[in-house]
Amino acid sequence: MAFSPSEQRRQRQRDETRRAILDAAEALLAEEGVEGLSMRRLAAGSGYALPTLYHHFGDKRRLVEAVLDDLFREVAALLRSAARPDPVASVRAMLRAWLAFGLDNPAHYQLFVATLQEGGEPPATDEVRSLLDAPLTELLRAGRLGAPDVEVVLQAIWTFCHGLISLRTSRADVEWAPDLIDVAVDGMLLGLVRDASAPAPEREA
Repeated sequence: MAFSPSEQRRQRQRDETRRAILDAAEALLAEEGVEGLSMRRLAAGSGYALPTLYHHFGDKRRLVEAVLDDLFREVAALLRSAARPDPVASVRAMLRAWLAFGLDNPAHYQLFVATLQEGGEPPATDEVRSLLDAPLTELLRAGRLGAPDVEVVLQAIWTFCHGLISLRTSRADVEWAPDLIDVAVDGMLLGLVRDASAPAPEREA
């Protein structure tokens, strides 16, 4: 179905407005934190009236979902670029990319965690999960994953990353070692990945 030039122009204007609002919301989040992200503050900072914001996003919850989905598409792009032919190298590079993102964008990370706690999840998280799932599945099939299935490893990775990001973010008074991420990631991989010839670890029933 072909659209007239005027319809194409209106759609382009709607897309540009939506993009500008999302950019303003991300900037407000970075500057003011989760508490500062409100529709009224966004209207004041973006130059768009409240009715325009509600027209494009409906309410604050849907705006937050759009912001997080937008950010997770960026994360997915980072993970895709971090992928390597070797599955261990892929996991290592992806974990470093995710940790760097969380540490560089603490307000966005806090918003993501708060959304999960409320039962929400950005659609793009599925892509992020599948990107990390692929090399872990390859390791499992090769007999090199030191766990019975990929899901438990994904949960372990999430716990590890969340702890590191949260602690580093909340304790700015600590002089963290510059190579902390590399040492932590490599240490975790030592526990998750084994040589194919090594016997599987015994586990309690």
